[in-house]
Amino acid sequence: MKKGYMIKLIKDLWIALRPLSLTLALASTTLGMLMANREGLLFTSNRTLDIFKIVLVTIGGMSILGCANLINDFYEGSFKYHRPGEKTYKFLKYERTAFDLLVFAFSMVCIGITALIGVILMYISTTKLIYVGIAGIIGAYAYTGEPFVYKKRGLGAILSLILVGSLMVLGSYMVFAGEFSFEPVLYTLPAGLMIPLMMMSNEIRDYERDKDLGIKTLTVILGVKAGKMIYLALIVAAYLLTVIFVFIGKLPPLALAVFLTLPIAIKSYKKVSIPKTSAIRITNWLHISFNLITIIALMVS
Repeated sequence: MKKGYMIKLIKDLWIALRPLSLTLALASTTLGMLMANREGLLFTSNRTLDIFKIVLVTIGGMSILGCANLINDFYEGSFKYHRPGEKTYKFLKYERTAFDLLVFAFSMVCIGITALIGVILMYISTTKLIYVGIAGIIGAYAYTGEPFVYKKRGLGAILSLILVGSLMVLGSYMVFAGEFSFEPVLYTLPAGLMIPLMMMSNEIRDYERDKDLGIKTLTVILGVKAGKMIYLALIVAAYLLTVIFVFIGKLPPLALAVFLTLPIAIKSYKKVSIPKTSAIRITNWLHISFNLITIIALMVS
């Protein structure tokens, strides 16, 4: 195999994994563990075991999100256009190149890693994690995987919040708490809302393409104007809920520092409102900065 081809293959595989998007999983799992720490459930006895759990939870969260990204690229054929003229193969009723098949195989590896980590965590913490794990694995595949394809049914933004936000927070919390609890999910919701915000920025950017291809995202179903209103509503809700949760004592006062990100939020909304302009990058920076401040606030409180 030629060196140039190998480099291109590795580069495209890295792009398919969408490493920057893995910050969503990193933030959600960290928030869940910090909510457990806030209840005094971390580093109470076996520090080495807790560090081991933290590492496994983090890797597991990023692995299953990576799987969802790869599944998306396989089913949407994102990379076949990068290799015009290459031989294609019939697989799962689609014509795909060898690279596309590699993307699918890599997604299955990610599922395997997640499942293995899940089994280990159930053994050293609680077997109740099996419900979160199964829901997460099915959701990662079904987001764009046939025959479900929830993304094409207007459920992409909602499921991204449930799967990458709520489930990851809950699962990482349960590793240390051993029990289900609605509180960590609810009180990390301001930061979690940055996840569907990312999805909406993607939907708004791809509105024309998705409409032409018959992909019924929420923005295609409701219209691009409604999509932008949902984008704005998510931003407003994130800041408003932060104020409420600080006021009732469920988040530390330092969490109000998320208002330092308000200029980024305003800029992201202005950009998403400009036709044929992508606001994905700046929305991602809003997600990173908002979550980072929330994480720091929980760490030092």
